[in-house]
Amino acid sequence: MTSIAITMVVTGLVTLDQGIYLTMGSNIGSCVVAVIAGLTSGIAAKRTAMIHLIFNIMGVVLFLLIAGAMSLFTAGVWTFGTLFEHLLPAAPQLQLAMFHTVFNVCTMLVALPLTGALVALACKIIKDQPQPAEDKPHLYFLDEQMLRTPVVAVRQLKTEIEHMAEMAVANFSRSIHIVKTLDTGELDVFNKTEEELNFLNRELVQYAVKLSDKQLNRFDHQYLASTIRTVSDLERIGDYATNIVEYAESLQQHDVRFSEYAIKEIDQTNDLIAQLYEATMQAYHKMDMEALGRANQIEDEIDRLTDEMERNHIQRLSLGICEPQAGTEYISLAQNSERVADHLINVAKTIRQLQ
Repeated sequence: MTSIAITMVVTGLVTLDQGIYLTMGSNIGSCVVAVIAGLTSGIAAKRTAMIHLIFNIMGVVLFLLIAGAMSLFTAGVWTFGTLFEHLLPAAPQLQLAMFHTVFNVCTMLVALPLTGALVALACKIIKDQPQPAEDKPHLYFLDEQMLRTPVVAVRQLKTEIEHMAEMAVANFSRSIHIVKTLDTGELDVFNKTEEELNFLNRELVQYAVKLSDKQLNRFDHQYLASTIRTVSDLERIGDYATNIVEYAESLQQHDVRFSEYAIKEIDQTNDLIAQLYEATMQAYHKMDMEALGRANQIEDEIDRLTDEMERNHIQRLSLGICEPQAGTEYISLAQNSERVADHLINVAKTIRQLQ
């Protein structure tokens, strides 16, 4: 539109002032492209389009006020047209093009300090959509529409799996807290998370299968082939956490607790599993072979510690330090912790197939 306006000014069809106002109007009209694109996109895209519209309207209003002030204080002698004719004589095409540049630069300089306010205004105009009910499992980063852009869907699938890993390890930590303290205050959260893990296991496998039929590069196809095993490993972590919560229920029924020595060993194992999770996620997210090496070392340490836990607890049982019922559950807990570590290291090792 600016190019057309320049041609009209040069040929004398409109004056420079008229061309300037056509240009300002076209800045608002250009927002239609962003608005249409935002209509079929997410909340963030809609808000971006809204900020684009507000930005351009704000610029036009600012320059209209300046134009009004110039006309008022100079009795109409000075306008944007006469100003740029004076600055760039005998070059009407350059006059209009330079005005357009000045318009956008000045609008940006004014809007830049107001970025936070623009974002807040856009969020107020376009409110957050209602989230899925908290008690209903759902996908966090994927939807069916993303299958139209398979490359993006693969990246989002990876993000969803990383989130699932976070949920699984968090639930394992909750189970450890419950079995140590016999405090069931987080049991509802634990059960809800376990339900979500089972849901994600089913949905992500189905999603990976749908994606595998799309046109993807060799790397993405190899990644999809590894996801089914990865998702299964993460779901199994949730199952072992469920076993541990059941041990807590058994301890409650028999009115026994783990000894201080046992709890100290449980804490050591839990800390190592947390470290293993961090190394695993770094390896998985960044394809970091060095992080995989650290994960293997931590997993070996967990194997050693869980074997030691069993030996130490049998010794404590023989000395009468621990109750027999607690001993049975403790040994099972140690074995489950070791298997959780095995599943985490399986996730980390998938990057070997993608090198």
